[in-house]
Amino acid sequence: MKTTLLKMTEEEFDQYMNFIIPDYANDLSANYMMPLEKAMAESKDLMLKLFPNKQNSDGQFVSNIYSVEEEKTIGMLWYHIQAETNDAFIYHIYIKEDSRQKGYGSYVLQDLEDTLNNAGITSLGLNVFGNNPNAFRLYEKLGYKPASTFMKKSI
Repeated sequence: MKTTLLKMTEEEFDQYMNFIIPDYANDLSANYMMPLEKAMAESKDLMLKLFPNKQNSDGQFVSNIYSVEEEKTIGMLWYHIQAETNDAFIYHIYIKEDSRQKGYGSYVLQDLEDTLNNAGITSLGLNVFGNNPNAFRLYEKLGYKPASTFMKKSI
């Protein structure tokens, strides 16, 4: 299984933003019991802050995940490198429905870890929303450990 990360074009980046803003807003709303309208505003504000120069923003890496064997884009990966601390953070990994359960997620994450390690990055973090147990199991299988737990109750 071979994949490669391809930097997004401006058009692809704009399409990704059209996908990620409502997707993240839905996660915020579902997991933090936040009204969807407020979550959408927070999501838009965050994306504008993190991507002042779109896909060319410092420290942000947004790529298509391309399957060499299938000769198609099978997902997207967005991560950030904090060079001052040698840390990286995965904001989003998405494998398209028809490419799931084939090991691509594991492969991409292990390949990213090797690439970052070779570049001197010493830690890789991510966030898992509570309503995504499949992602939690994948990350746990790959050796990620909880660093904190945020809990909430509707009253």
